[in-house]
Amino acid sequence: MQRRNFIKSGLATAPWIAMAATGLQLRTAMAAWPSAVFHLEDLSEAERLLFADTPVEDSDRIAVTAPDIAENGRVVPVQVVIDLPDPKTLTLLSDGNPFPLLARARFTPDVDPTLSIRVKLGQSANLIALVEADGRLYRATRAVKVTSGGCGG
Repeated sequence: MQRRNFIKSGLATAPWIAMAATGLQLRTAMAAWPSAVFHLEDLSEAERLLFADTPVEDSDRIAVTAPDIAENGRVVPVQVVIDLPDPKTLTLLSDGNPFPLLARARFTPDVDPTLSIRVKLGQSANLIALVEADGRLYRATRAVKVTSGGCGG
């Protein structure tokens, strides 16, 4: 009977141990999360907060794919493919949303630098992909016309 109680006790505490370990890892991962930037309403302020005064270069080695016309602004499929050496981060912004920062991703050398995501657009806007790679900041844009739905309705 003691063995059975020991196993029951172990099984009862295992989820708590797993949650505690995950919570510690989550806290570490969230430490560098730029949560304040997601709440900014000004595009230039968000860019300044994320990248300071780093000069931006337009690049044809960043492909932003999205529909020309989005019939439903609530779910607009977007894909960003990066063909730059050693990309570190990808930041996706919209100049037509109340909160311009849509997504931010970090890449390691072992990862294919591609992001596929569905975003919510409040109105017709430019999607702006900013990529930090090789110590520089690159940009690509894509215009999307929204016919209905989105952040405003």
